[in-house]
Amino acid sequence: MKNIGYILQYWLLIFLGWWVNLLPEKTALSVGATLGKMALALRVRRKMALDNLARAFPGNNHAENLRITISLYQNLGKNLVELLRFKKSDCQRIKDKVELRNTEYFDQVVKNGRGGILISGHFGNWEAHAAAIANSGYHFSVVVYPQHNKYVDEALNSLRQSKNVNIIFKKDAVREVLTALRQNHFVAMLSDQDAGQDGVFVDFLGQKASTTRGPAVFALKTGAALITGAIVRQEGGRHIGYLNPPFYADTKNEKQAEILRLTKHFTSQLEQFVISHPDHWYWVHKRWKTKQPAA
Repeated sequence: MKNIGYILQYWLLIFLGWWVNLLPEKTALSVGATLGKMALALRVRRKMALDNLARAFPGNNHAENLRITISLYQNLGKNLVELLRFKKSDCQRIKDKVELRNTEYFDQVVKNGRGGILISGHFGNWEAHAAAIANSGYHFSVVVYPQHNKYVDEALNSLRQSKNVNIIFKKDAVREVLTALRQNHFVAMLSDQDAGQDGVFVDFLGQKASTTRGPAVFALKTGAALITGAIVRQEGGRHIGYLNPPFYADTKNEKQAEILRLTKHFTSQLEQFVISHPDHWYWVHKRWKTKQPAA
């Protein structure tokens, strides 16, 4: 029965993709916003989003958190529509829709010759951000985790690859990330979700959060630069992609202490993006699920 459900989800996605590619962009984005509001009305992870917001912003009242949640769901619906419209949009059109700022930081990394790790999160339309970077003269890969629905997973990865985004699957990540960095390429890692007991516990929005140690480990191993970035939605289906200055691992430090330092640093920068644009972040995830073991 589960497989039948997955097949139905896949064909629903295919139909939605076909439909929104027939529509003018403005209408398609309105459809996306409506789909987001429908998901919210059906209470799809609504309580989780509101609980997370109350936890992160104790000074907010319920009305403010509800406003953020409504805007978030609309943005998620628009994100889906924009991704599905990758099929219709050529690479130049996607690049034109995303204004990339501070790309001189990428250029600095290329000159350094050891590759770079773009650390971002499920923030704004991260798919459009990746596609715009991949079509701006940079060798660019993204580490992706498999979806439960393999049919949907294949469809989404096909859309990403159609816009020159190289996919590194989680099961092959160590080998392929090392190869990419040694070739002076860029690799993106979404590093804003709970990492379980294997993670590093650092402060995120006022609470300890288990955070992946991957970016720090790769930086220590290869000398690659670490850069945080995020994308912010504008009016009319446009976006601005931001980058922060690169930073590097200090191999003179004790390894675990350096992993902690680097993880704290990039997490604090991602946190600032969330504080500035709370309706852009993926609140429908149990970010603080894993509790820090007692000392």
